[in-house]
Amino acid sequence: MTKLSFCITCKNRFTQISKTLPVNLLHNKKHRNDVEFVLVDFGSEDGLGQWIASNFAAELEEGYLVYHFANGLKTWHASVAKNTSHYYAGGQYLVNLDCDNYTGPQGAEYLLDKFFLYGDKTILHQFSGNPGDGSYGRIGVHRRFFFSVGGYDQSFEPMGYQDLDLILRLQELGLQYRWLKNPVYTSAIPNTKYDSIKFCKSPLDWIEMDRKNARASRFNIASGNLIANNGNFGLRI
Repeated sequence: MTKLSFCITCKNRFTQISKTLPVNLLHNKKHRNDVEFVLVDFGSEDGLGQWIASNFAAELEEGYLVYHFANGLKTWHASVAKNTSHYYAGGQYLVNLDCDNYTGPQGAEYLLDKFFLYGDKTILHQFSGNPGDGSYGRIGVHRRFFFSVGGYDQSFEPMGYQDLDLILRLQELGLQYRWLKNPVYTSAIPNTKYDSIKFCKSPLDWIEMDRKNARASRFNIASGNLIANNGNFGLRI
């Protein structure tokens, strides 16, 4: 089994992933036998698929990069998208890597060392401490606990609070939270909240979605409902 999977989702954000992906692949190439990048493209119309095929044939052939095209998500939903990439990942440890995020040099080795140090019942959160810089979603966890908790909650509004909700449910299951704020491993391309929700097609803005999801999360956790989606999550491609 692959030791670690970076789980990436993308929809029409070529300008960002075209910057991050080549750097991330280069920065982790030394450990490519232990690491995979799983990219799920949710119907991008900006040439992403053609660019992947033209530039990363060797990485695709060896399984260092795994590319899936999914057209079953007509409007963006962060929980569904993230769950899909995690479902198709084969690693022992699953790390959400937004398409605008950089792993940092030898980022996979850094995380594997942390899991070895702290143990499998650990949530690794690579968050800079700045809520607006795009690093908050960088969450790493052992696959068995991600699957046990049912992944991200797909009953939520399309954006907002899904990352913290996952962390809180995992903590309720007994996992220990570790905040990794080393700036070498928390770099991301800045986005506005408008950028993050423009494909959601929701009447709510980001703040409204975040607040609504927070209320649902608090209710679920207080009620002992820790397993999202009845344990069945993501799209089947």
